[in-house]
Amino acid sequence: MTSLDPPDDAAALLFDCDGTLVDTMGVYRICWRQVFGRHGFEMTDEWFTTWGGHSTQPFVEAAFPGRDPEFIAQVSREGHEMFLESTHLLEPFEHVLAVARAHHGRVPMAIVSGGPRAAVLASLNAVGIADLFDLVVTADDVATGKPAPDAYLKAIADLGVEAAACVAYEDTASGMASARGAGIPVVLDVRLPEA
Repeated sequence: MTSLDPPDDAAALLFDCDGTLVDTMGVYRICWRQVFGRHGFEMTDEWFTTWGGHSTQPFVEAAFPGRDPEFIAQVSREGHEMFLESTHLLEPFEHVLAVARAHHGRVPMAIVSGGPRAAVLASLNAVGIADLFDLVVTADDVATGKPAPDAYLKAIADLGVEAAACVAYEDTASGMASARGAGIPVVLDVRLPEA
């Protein structure tokens, strides 16, 4: 893995939450497998790996293509409710959190997540790191979630910085595509190599 230290002239550090700062993906995998199973979709690990970085609506639509918006919204609520009941199981990714702690108060930092605000804030609070960040942008704040660049574009605008001077931290292909689509040149993959 390459160093996660940003360039000295970085204007802002933008962190994904799920799978980047907080180890939520294992908990999400369990929750979504149960919720989807109740509705007749057997979620495989391969499917989850492919779709796990997307915002909720395209994620659920991929499991249930062609279903009506009311059904998609109901399944989405069920998944997030189960997740919110499970946040006590979450742990931070210390190798990424170390970067945020080292730069806290020195450079603006934001959370840029494809998840809903309630789940993102619950995750950050569960591991005690919400106060490290100047801004939290979630799928609730934009018209289109990841892999669209909207959330990153909003964070950049709200922080008042240039995209070209930002660094993004991500763990999925859709998240990296979102950051690059917003014009961020340095997008760091935080995933640790498989043991």
